[in-house]
Amino acid sequence: MTDPYEPAPGTFSNPAAGQPYQQPQFASSAQQAHAGYAGAAAGGAYDGPPPGTDVGNDISKSFSWAWQAFAKNWVALVVPGLIWGALYVILFIALCIGYFASIFALVNAFESSEPTGWEAPAIIIVILAVYAIIALIQLPLAAWMSGAARSAGLVAQGQTPTIGNGIIHWKTFFTYILYVLLSFFSVIIPLIGPIACMFFFSLAPYLAANRACGPISAFKDAANRALAKPAHVILMWLVTGALGFAFAITIIGMLFLPVLIAFTSLFYSSMISRIEGTRPAPVV
Repeated sequence: MTDPYEPAPGTFSNPAAGQPYQQPQFASSAQQAHAGYAGAAAGGAYDGPPPGTDVGNDISKSFSWAWQAFAKNWVALVVPGLIWGALYVILFIALCIGYFASIFALVNAFESSEPTGWEAPAIIIVILAVYAIIALIQLPLAAWMSGAARSAGLVAQGQTPTIGNGIIHWKTFFTYILYVLLSFFSVIIPLIGPIACMFFFSLAPYLAANRACGPISAFKDAANRALAKPAHVILMWLVTGALGFAFAITIIGMLFLPVLIAFTSLFYSSMISRIEGTRPAPVV
């Protein structure tokens, strides 16, 4: 039985005043470290170096986050890609059939008639028509990319995307079209032009999707972020380019193109957040 006049364990008496004092309690460094780790596991602030300061850590964390986010939302991310991919394949097959049919018709016309001077204009018209159709069939691809970027942006903001979100996002769509046009005209300056266009403006479609801003603002923000974090932008492009090449060299890999585009969009969204010094929303 405890003596009621004895001070409680962990206290000592002041001989002068006769008042008990509580002994200070100190947690060991191991306990503090464990508590910090537990907080990180529960979604705390600890995540290695601060975002935007270590490009290797940002690439690694973005890959991990993109995979978790894809596994959680794969239906909403992949189904729009299957829809647009099927339409793109149909248009591409129609283009090939029309192209070879036109060439075959021209060859037969040349062989069965005397030269009249219309052959050269006919060839030019066919070539221009082919280029026009090639440009038009890029529109489904642009819509596909815009929807994928928008869905990835919603996931990065902590929202759950729907299939409808992945069909098309108009601001991102026009931003992507403008980026393709800039890339096309950048070849005027060999090698340097395309590289500069990629470096300064490759983030623009994803910024338009993540921030819901217009094309001009997206291109301006993309250039600012590229100048602020050049290593991040270059490595992002190299990593996703290598991943795309690995998929492209095999027919089986091309069948998983909707998965690749969705994953790439998630990866870019996470990297944009880290470039800005933040992190994407946790995947729950």
